[in-house]
Amino acid sequence: MNLRKSVKKACFNADIKQKDLAEKLGMKPQQLNCTIARNSTSFAMLTRLASAFDMKVSEFIALGE
Repeated sequence: MNLRKSVKKACFNADIKQKDLAEKLGMKPQQLNCTIARNSTSFAMLTRLASAFDMKVSEFIALGE
């Protein structure tokens, strides 16, 4: 899974910016960028990201494949 690709595609499809996604997740944009840059994250964060886009975790992960 490519976390960065998943986030970029999901943001593009939802027509939102990563800054807005960070706000929706209750994070600072820098925190979200660090999470994405690591390209690995916890299942809890994957769940939060997927929920932010009203997707299942598997659908969110598939965007980065």
